[in-house]
Amino acid sequence: MIKIPKEVQYVTDTITKNGFEAYIVGGCVRDMLMGKTPHDFDVAASALPDTVEKMFENTIPTGKKHGTVTVIIDDTPIEVTTFRTESGYNDSRRPDEVRFISSLKEDLSRRDFTVNAIAYDKSRGIIDYFGGVKDIENKILRAVGDPERRFCEDALRILRLFRFASVLNFECESDTLNAALKCSGDLKKISGERIFSEIYKAASGENFKVFEKLIAAGALEFSEIRITPDFDLIKKAGASKLSFFAFIYYSSSDMLKTLTRLKVSNKLKNYCLSLEKLLKNDLPTDKPQIKTLLCDYPPDILSDFLKLKGISEKTDACKAQKLLDEIIERGEPYRISDLKINGADLKNLGISGKKIGETLKKLQAAVINDPSQNDKANLMSKILP
Repeated sequence: MIKIPKEVQYVTDTITKNGFEAYIVGGCVRDMLMGKTPHDFDVAASALPDTVEKMFENTIPTGKKHGTVTVIIDDTPIEVTTFRTESGYNDSRRPDEVRFISSLKEDLSRRDFTVNAIAYDKSRGIIDYFGGVKDIENKILRAVGDPERRFCEDALRILRLFRFASVLNFECESDTLNAALKCSGDLKKISGERIFSEIYKAASGENFKVFEKLIAAGALEFSEIRITPDFDLIKKAGASKLSFFAFIYYSSSDMLKTLTRLKVSNKLKNYCLSLEKLLKNDLPTDKPQIKTLLCDYPPDILSDFLKLKGISEKTDACKAQKLLDEIIERGEPYRISDLKINGADLKNLGISGKKIGETLKKLQAAVINDPSQNDKANLMSKILP
């Protein structure tokens, strides 16, 4: 069902009322045809960027050089891109030349896959020059036109092919797949951030196993990704962050090098390296063991460790997760800061220097093993002769 938000419809109506063509295009049309709600909507128009800017009060020239102006309607950003052709991809990523045109069909012909080359207009309905609707029905990803040319123009399309196959649970048409693998050596020219974004989105998809072909072709070796992992295990990981970690953990020969090459955020890098270190531990079986781990790792990372440990070792981690949940929900003590005694108390008892830290750690261990010991008088009695 095609349902256009009023803000998007206002943009297309305004452009057409001014004598130009305007269509909803790309992934948003694909998603609606699949019964999904798009996250954002893109508009393709015959009007030039300067003309689009004059039609609306609030615009941002986000990519005006390449024909894109972002129109803001009631705080909703809508990208409007002038019909265009592209040529001269010397860096295997961006066109050296963009030429504005007046033909919707010619504009759609430059797009990556048929399922993303569909347009919609409320008066004309679905406009599908390249068989995208049929490919959606058959769950097929097919390049628009010559597949090798498409991938040579922009090597990132290779990863987009595999990402869409994973997320949409589609199969790759044979000529398109073969061309992608043939051109996959160009992936090393793509920035780490771009590669990371595609892999991260794909990792939690229904058909992530499709990446096996890319790994087998050696296309990701430049990022140290060269081992074929257990894709069924990765699928069971579920959440994007954990499934991404599982992929890197089981497919990379050097996790730190891979994370650095992909230029992941420091936050995600710390998450992955912490999980890698955690996985060297056995599955905890009681609260003292869990609390000891909590002293070094936050609850969310520990919870992901328990889940992945359970999946990889085919054992039940539910008991450990339940114990972890109880510790957090009840606020059970395990940190030095949770103790009912502190460094100032120890100083008053004549303890100083390194002895303070050593004593607090000793008391922490006692409380981890028996929370009932966390009473100031009781802890004082353990220190005093």
